[in-house]
Amino acid sequence: MTNCVSAHILIGGRLARSRYPELIEAIKADNPAVDWDGTPFDPDDIPAGKPLALMDHDVANGCFEEIEGICHRHGLYYVRWSGASPGSFPSVRIVYTGNGEPQPVLTTEEDEQVFSIERIRKLGSMETIEADYQRARRNPPPLVIVEDQPTDVVISEITHG
Repeated sequence: MTNCVSAHILIGGRLARSRYPELIEAIKADNPAVDWDGTPFDPDDIPAGKPLALMDHDVANGCFEEIEGICHRHGLYYVRWSGASPGSFPSVRIVYTGNGEPQPVLTTEEDEQVFSIERIRKLGSMETIEADYQRARRNPPPLVIVEDQPTDVVISEITHG
């Protein structure tokens, strides 16, 4: 049986217009809404100057699998929070900056970061703890759909003679 919990995701970065249909299909597959009341996502309504926010109260294992997969494939930045499933997994915020591995951050059910004593000892100083906190709280940049770069480059030969 799959554990379903509340979760939200903020998506940002630059996405080529030709790749946008892939994101739309991923959103359809995961079926989140644009608010907690369940308002459906409208593919024609990308927020201006903000990341795309999506959420749902019933997310399998707290992960938007298809959406996060598209973000990984196309280098989109995302921050996802998901509630805990007691006995299965804790409440967590996942930060993915468009490359590398997604970084998990333990949180409360109110999406407040939790520092274990082991984590505090590993970080070592208030400055490092504060930097870790700021990194985890940073939201993605706006989601911007950009025109595709031309893939057919015409190379002209110049004859010298």
